[in-house]
Amino acid sequence: MDERGGLILVVARYVPGGRTAVTLTMGAVGYRLRSFSLFAAVAAVSWALYGALLGYVGGVAFEDDPLKGVAVGLGLALGVTGAVEAVRFARRRRRGARDREGSLEGAGAVRPGQGPGERRPPHEWGQCPASDPPKVKGLSSYGRKVNISGLFGV
Repeated sequence: MDERGGLILVVARYVPGGRTAVTLTMGAVGYRLRSFSLFAAVAAVSWALYGALLGYVGGVAFEDDPLKGVAVGLGLALGVTGAVEAVRFARRRRRGARDREGSLEGAGAVRPGQGPGERRPPHEWGQCPASDPPKVKGLSSYGRKVNISGLFGV
């Protein structure tokens, strides 16, 4: 969050539901108020300009035929979604092929922690040893929620 928190905050403004989730997360992790305010202002101004310009250009372009504007908007939304999903599918497929090619020693070899129902040891996750689980504000050591009413001054 320290390194890319501002970028995350600005980008989340354009994602439906992203602004709420990121704002709550920033508060929960104690993101600095000064940085939050600056990037929230940048996000709000850029989002407002984007919306105003899109409305103006769309209104001028499709003034005589608003149904054509709806068709173009839906087509763009479906096209962008299809392109994003195609890229994700191709990357996942390429990554799977790369893993199958050289990372396994023999046919049918299974790495530790990769078999059905197996978990990787915590050191492979980059976490603390199991004897010293990571502490996250609002979560118990087992990841279950605990009473966090004190966080909000209630």
